[in-house]
Amino acid sequence: MKYRILITGGKGYIGSKLVLALEKNGYEVETYDLPRNILDTEELEKAIKGKDAVYHLAALAELSYTDAHPQETYEVNIAGTNNIARICAENNVLLHFISTCCIYGNPLECPSKEDRLINPSDTYAMSKAAGEYLVKMWGLAKGLKYNILRFGTVYGQSLKKEMRSDMCIQKFVEAATNKKPMEITGDGEQSRNFVHINDLVRAMVLLTEKGIVGETINLGGKEKISINKIAECAQELGAREITYVPSRKDDFLDQDVSLDKAKKLLGWEPEIKFKDGIKSMYAFYNNSE
Repeated sequence: MKYRILITGGKGYIGSKLVLALEKNGYEVETYDLPRNILDTEELEKAIKGKDAVYHLAALAELSYTDAHPQETYEVNIAGTNNIARICAENNVLLHFISTCCIYGNPLECPSKEDRLINPSDTYAMSKAAGEYLVKMWGLAKGLKYNILRFGTVYGQSLKKEMRSDMCIQKFVEAATNKKPMEITGDGEQSRNFVHINDLVRAMVLLTEKGIVGETINLGGKEKISINKIAECAQELGAREITYVPSRKDDFLDQDVSLDKAKKLLGWEPEIKFKDGIKSMYAFYNNSE
């Protein structure tokens, strides 16, 4: 019998590529996405029962939206995660919970390692921190089998151009495509461990291939890239001048995550260099890839 996997958010930016990658590796994959709701416990239980594993990607992730809608963020990212963790625990289904490296905020220790301190500073990261503790709670109380995956900032082309159009790289690539100016929040020196979506999906497949259980793993990029650096790359591709606007109240300046655990457990490290990744995105947006 084939290994059966459910992906919540399976029609989204990352989920849609993960579905294809897992199916290519011979897994039986089902998606759970809108209009179905992770707050509908009856429908959710029907979808989870009989599966071997769940990748839980469904979440509110746009920072400006989560900041503006804390109650909805709680319901989807926290209460929804609790529903999934409980049902997985009751049905002996392995849960891969998708968290974020933004959980480290302005890092209290460098590099940020999985067993060290976290310091979330925005609504989204706080909701993911709560989700992590809920998953661990069900593991402690009811024996839930789980992994927690902390993603770096993801970029790269998915299946549709409009997916995650709120992200700065997508906005800058679009500015390059249309020869338009760019807007940067703050001074642009904020840096992140950007990870290409293809590298990330490869790591997620390896997680299942290697049968990893009970781990928290950073999956970010090797390179620390500033927003100004992304804008420079976009200007080389055709974007115009840069305008700076006031920073977000909850933004953090730096990110430096350790990938040692991913390399040790999965034999994984990012392969796509940032400059190559953004050029590939530009080609995708211009239908030349």
